[in-house]
Order: sequence, then structure tokens, then C-alpha cells
Amino acid sequence: MASELEKKTLIYIIGAGRSGTTLLDIILGNNIDSISLGEVNRLYKRNGVPPKRQRKDKVYTFWKNITNHINCSNSKYNELADIYKRNEYHTGIFKSLLKKNSILYKENLKLQYHILKIKTVENTLIESSKYPVRALNISEYVSKDDFTIKYIYLKKDPVKVVNSFQKKDLEQPSKSFLSANLYYLLVNSLCALTVNFLKIRKHRVSVIKYEDLVHNSSKTLDKLSEELDEDFSLLTNKLENKIPLCTGYLFDGNRIRLKETLTLRALDDKEVKNGNYYFTRIFNYIVYRK
Repeated sequence: MASELEKKTLIYIIGAGRSGTTLLDIILGNNIDSISLGEVNRLYKRNGVPPKRQRKDKVYTFWKNITNHINCSNSKYNELADIYKRNEYHTGIFKSLLKKNSILYKENLKLQYHILKIKTVENTLIESSKYPVRALNISEYVSKDDFTIKYIYLKKDPVKVVNSFQKKDLEQPSKSFLSANLYYLLVNSLCALTVNFLKIRKHRVSVIKYEDLVHNSSKTLDKLSEELDEDFSLLTNKLENKIPLCTGYLFDGNRIRLKETLTLRALDDKEVKNGNYYFTRIFNYIVYRK
């Protein structure tokens, strides 16, 4: 385990909503000396409280310890939530690339990760906030003395994503067929652009597909190991032997985070190949092609 003075590793997962980023976060958080943090970008939006957690819950306690060091009033949480939205949402891509983010945002982002560094005992932190603009900002503003930052861009079959967005009664808002297609195309286009800039900045970046992660986890983890320069052999053994995975300390994300443990399962590949299916395949070909 790293001491307070040693640099840690942050693995940030980029991708569209409903693409399996929470699951990947959980999987990687089960590696030795690693911790799953989930969607840290929602910290201020949620007033520092992980949703659907009881006060005695270990996840609630973990994040309470973090937010005690941030020391925000309710009004400050609201202010920071607005600032983070303006500096991290997809429309902020040019502001990020031009390094025109607000001073308060930059200072708070740096502080947030410094606190995460000193208040976690694990050497590797996994985050699935997803937003590509946040990924660029972390690269630029988080202290290089605190973290070596690596990135994973996770893509998922667009037909599966579009179908998922049309389901209701989930934590994330539903979308219509056309808006889900447009959303997936735009977000993945931003992710691809972000990956190029992160590589220019000399970060280690790996691009994988959700289907490969689930159907051929060993090969996918080997790819991640090579491209991120990380040892995921322990994870490979866990997944091959169907050992239940702990869901860690995810602040927010997919509702699977609320389980204590989970086991990776094979996908149901049955698809109805109608007009919507072929439209989504063609419309999103550019961002999903191999």
C-alpha cells in the first residue's frame, strides 16, 4: 500500500451512459490494492451523500469521511454542482481544450482528488464518471504529484444501448429511439476525440468493448494489462473461477452498485432485427466499428 507521500494511480473510465462503465469499475476495483469509486462527478450534485444508502452503510461512511474534509455548506454544494456542470458537461469541450475553465473549478478539482488520495489506503483508484470533458480536465488540473492517470474508453453495442435507454423505471432518465441514437453518436464522437488528446498528452489509454469484456474477459484484461501497464492477473483468476466481486465504494452509477457482490454473467445475444435495429447499426457505425 502507498504512503501519503507516494503517487497513486487513477484509472478513469470514459463512455456513454448505459455502456457498462459501472460494471467495469467494479471489476477493476476487485484487483489487488484497488478501490471502486463510481461516478465521483456527482459528489456535489448529491450534496456529498451517495444515493440510496443508509447512514450506517459502509459506502455512506466512506464518503462522509471524504466530504468532512471538503467541508461544504448546502449553498456551497449547489454552487459547486453548477460550476462542475458548466465545466464538465459535453458542451464544455472547447472550454476544456482551450484551458478556459474557471479558477474555482480548477482549484476544487485538484483539492477533491488530493483528498481522495490521502483518505484512501489503496494504491489504485477506479472512477467511472464517464464524461470525456472531465477526463480532459483531470488530465490538466489534478496534481501530477498525487496521481498517474490512465484511461479506459468503454464502448457497447449501440443497439443494446439504445434499447436500454428506452426502458423506464431505471435510475437514469429514459430517451426516445431517435434521441438515444443521437446521444450515443455524439458522446462516443466526443470520447474518440478525447482519447486522441489524452494520447497526445502521453497518457496510457485503452479502448475496449463491453461485449469483449463479458464474453472474453481474460483476453480483454490481457489487453488492458498491456496497454495500461497494470497487472490484472488476479482479476483474470477471479473471473475464470466465477468468484463473486465486491461492489466497493461506488458513490453513484448503475443500480448494480447497491448489491454487496455480483458475478459476471454471459450476455443474452438474442436480437430482433427490424428497421430500428438496422438504423441504429448504420447510424452508429462510425463510432462502433472495429
